[in-house]
Amino acid sequence: MYAAPSPSPHPVESSIDEIALGSVVEPTADAVVSTDGVVAPEGVSEAEATASGAPSTAESQPPSESPAPPTPEAAPPSAVPGEEPEGASPSATPTDEPVQPEAPDSTTDEDVVSSGAELTGVPALTVSDDERDTFASVGVTWLETPSVEDVVVQIRVQHLDGAWGEWTALEPDDIEQQESVTTPSTEVRAGTAPYWTGDATGVEAVVQGRDGAVPEDVRVTLIDPGTSAADDLASTAPLDQANAAMAMPAVITRAQWGADERIMNWDPEYAPTIKAATLHHTADGNNYGPDDVARMMRSIQAFHSVSRGWGDIGYNVIVDKFGRIYEGRYGGLSSTVVGAHAGGFNTSTFGVSMLGNYDTAQPPQAMVNAVSAIIAWKFSLYGVNPNGTTVLTSGGGGTSRYAAGARVTLPTIFGHRDVGSTACPGQYGYARLGEIRAAVAGRAGNESFVRALYQDMMVRTPDPNGLGDWTSKLTGGGWSTRGVASAFSNSTEFRMLTITQAYQQVFNRAPDPGGMNTWLQYLASGAVRIDTLRPTLMASQEFYLRGGSSDSAFVNNIYQAALNRGADTWEINYWANVRRTSGPAPVIAAVWGSAEAGMRRVDQTYQYYLGRPAARGEQEFWLPVLMGSGDEQLRQDVMSSMEYFLRGMSRFPG
Repeated sequence: MYAAPSPSPHPVESSIDEIALGSVVEPTADAVVSTDGVVAPEGVSEAEATASGAPSTAESQPPSESPAPPTPEAAPPSAVPGEEPEGASPSATPTDEPVQPEAPDSTTDEDVVSSGAELTGVPALTVSDDERDTFASVGVTWLETPSVEDVVVQIRVQHLDGAWGEWTALEPDDIEQQESVTTPSTEVRAGTAPYWTGDATGVEAVVQGRDGAVPEDVRVTLIDPGTSAADDLASTAPLDQANAAMAMPAVITRAQWGADERIMNWDPEYAPTIKAATLHHTADGNNYGPDDVARMMRSIQAFHSVSRGWGDIGYNVIVDKFGRIYEGRYGGLSSTVVGAHAGGFNTSTFGVSMLGNYDTAQPPQAMVNAVSAIIAWKFSLYGVNPNGTTVLTSGGGGTSRYAAGARVTLPTIFGHRDVGSTACPGQYGYARLGEIRAAVAGRAGNESFVRALYQDMMVRTPDPNGLGDWTSKLTGGGWSTRGVASAFSNSTEFRMLTITQAYQQVFNRAPDPGGMNTWLQYLASGAVRIDTLRPTLMASQEFYLRGGSSDSAFVNNIYQAALNRGADTWEINYWANVRRTSGPAPVIAAVWGSAEAGMRRVDQTYQYYLGRPAARGEQEFWLPVLMGSGDEQLRQDVMSSMEYFLRGMSRFPG
């Protein structure tokens, strides 16, 4: 069979188009300003803009559990309203909307853009444009001003078939790039999160400032992330193991999702260490398919890097709803590179964002498992306790809940809303934090257990893919330790090793290929069990001949193998006579199946798997199990015990 090679990943350039809207005080020619449906052709005065009414009832409702009908997201109360902009004056720019010359300030235009959920009494900056080049992601930005902290943005798009979609509220991002002496001073803009729309050619937007805020230099950004034959990202491999005590889960690299490194203009900065992980959601739509995600990643990179002025993607890692993990911020996943994901708390934190809006939907289990896996790996590098707390120093800025320099005690895994005035990571995402903490803590123990199984049953260290796969099965895949241990016992690798060891003990040689294949078939069919393999080999002519074709030597060899001692004279005489009259089978069954042999095998199992001898009471307890169900049952029970699990953690600490 011939399989065509997969397309090679390569950088994909995104196209960024912007519609400048200005402000409600000075709108551009493309923008229309209206208040409660009444058009103000030349905008409103500063006094009218800053004296806007209170939030509407609809706006102040808590988020709905379903995405429809769309309403603006409720946000925590804003800080004290900022100062009025100085020197602003109404623009004389004409509007494209129909205007009655005799009463321009009181005209109601039925065609003015309206979502039906605007803030009452608040001037709205709107735009409608159905003749744009194809785009697939929309974001809105505005001039970053301390007094503008609460902006409500709603958009809808016209799809390729000409139909307009539903209105969607875009969540403002409380994430920011923090300048330092090592980084350039660029125009960093405030804005929403980018929203994946799928291919579209038209956009309508409504932008309002709550509590008197007047966003200035508002721009609607339309992003076409391009396409690549390598956008099918089904195949991934571990990326950056560093000196990890834990296997790194598979991560899709920047190169694989087509990151355009040419738009980076912010040199990586590094913190002294990692102290915590911050959980986010991108506030995107949730109806994306697996082949959309590479384009979504490029859209986020373009919006963060260029439109927001951060020079790179803000999050360290993004996880999609299918459980796939994507490398975000440039600088190395194993490093302490500083991201732009939690205003004031970017340093020493690892920003993990769930792709989608989890204020309106539950994060899929595959996503939660992947989030837990990447945080567990990251924490294993820096010795972070997932159930502990840490003290972080706020950098202030943005809509951080804490002033610059404030020392804040936080869980080592916390949500974005814990440090910023935001709904992120959404009500349903935030509710999974306890589960994620438990999974991260459990994953360390589970991985140690898997490492112990590999060492004890395969006599080798695990490969990264095997380690990650079995650990994931235990952490979130519904597998028990017994189930995993049983799978190891039934693996071809373990059976081949057991056959080889049995041949060495019984025949003092390795099995030939034909013998190996024969016994593998017997074990697979159930004709022979692992725990009866050695006595079965002892019944062979080769074992008899190994003792010099002597019945006495045969008996003595059986005693050595089963009891680790020689047979006395009476035992040799008795069993040699049985061998001559009835053959080897009854001798083997009696000696191998004796209580003495059984208690010795219990002790051997304890010594090998638990690192200690079995007490007399433990030998007596397990003897009926071994006699009734066989050695395999004993081994399964011991490897499934809490003692074996805890010993694995001490042998292979995470």
